[in-house]
Amino acid sequence: MDFTTDLQIKKWKPSKNQELKRVGKGLYVRGFTSGRKLFQLRFKQQWIDIGDYGDKSLATATELALASARKLKANLISVGELKASLARSSSTDDLGVEIERKTDDTANSKTGIPTFSELYRAWYKENLQANRWTHKSSISKPIQAFETHAEEAIGNLRVDMITRSVLRETLQPVYLKHHELGPDLRRFIDEVLELAYDKEIISHNPCPKNTSFTRPNRKTRHAASLDYNRLPELWSWIGEAPFGLPVKTAMKTVIITAHRAAVVAYAKWEHVDLDTGVWTVPEKPEGRMHLGYMKSGREFSFQLPKGLLSDFAELAANNERHPDYIFSADGNKPINPETLRANFRKFGDVTSHGFRNSFKVWCLHNDVDHFAADRYVDHSLQGLDRAYRRSDMFEERANLAERYFQFVAGAT
Repeated sequence: MDFTTDLQIKKWKPSKNQELKRVGKGLYVRGFTSGRKLFQLRFKQQWIDIGDYGDKSLATATELALASARKLKANLISVGELKASLARSSSTDDLGVEIERKTDDTANSKTGIPTFSELYRAWYKENLQANRWTHKSSISKPIQAFETHAEEAIGNLRVDMITRSVLRETLQPVYLKHHELGPDLRRFIDEVLELAYDKEIISHNPCPKNTSFTRPNRKTRHAASLDYNRLPELWSWIGEAPFGLPVKTAMKTVIITAHRAAVVAYAKWEHVDLDTGVWTVPEKPEGRMHLGYMKSGREFSFQLPKGLLSDFAELAANNERHPDYIFSADGNKPINPETLRANFRKFGDVTSHGFRNSFKVWCLHNDVDHFAADRYVDHSLQGLDRAYRRSDMFEERANLAERYFQFVAGAT
């Protein structure tokens, strides 16, 4: 019998080593009497490890298997290279980046003029090597958008055969169905064609302007944020919720620091001074994913309020804590950022990212200088602020954090 849910896999007790159960098209889970359960893709008589159940859910394994099969069928990667890439990938986003880093996509056609796909991938690889994008989603967006919405239509065309009308026919449906992605994909394609123009492969750039496309009239949907007046209510709810101390403290840290969930979830003890209460998120190393680092990639220090620091101290005193990660529910691995997001949704229509907005609105109603508020959440500065305001404002931010904590914790 095929397995179709995570619960079936979890309850399954293999009767022998190497026992197989089918869980999807070409996807199997191989069980061992030790309790290990390994997802594997069967492709042309070869077994390719996707990852262990527990580290990866059935949904994640299915997505990785489908993405892997597509790459192999398109001859974009060898089986050996795919296996190495999968070993370092926890999602399809990771896999896409790994494959792009390994694949040499600079081969030209017989005429010496590359196809659009060849030039696009060369452009993407060059930007990857330059670390143009730092956030996980922004790294994968250019290649995933192209593969999903444009490669079939224009990928095999020689760059000099790309016309304005073909591009418009390709991009217009994206503008209508994916109104936020359409302009981004057009911009990526425009940059590739500019590269072709600079290389004198084409005599002009045929990419239509952004204003040439018809777009639906839709309201901008922002991340759901909680009215700042309800923050004390949420704080009390967390205190009474059936979560462990690591999870509760992580949720409180997201609220007070207004840091993104992944930054908090992957916080390490080595970056916190429990004597001074200063938490320093280090600068993002070159070539690393964004998990655990600020979106800006900069080093960022934050003074933990006294009330929150006491929870950190209690975690540190717990002998069951993880030796590296501050927030660990089982002592073996850091808490998953999605756990924080899911717990906040149990309270209401709240997103972890929305706490940045809750904080900024609180600042507006409490006469907090907008520059200090921007510095508090590490927002990139614009205009004259970017040119002239270089102060870190650590002391001001420390006082602001204490004041904000007192409000959220219901002390005032």
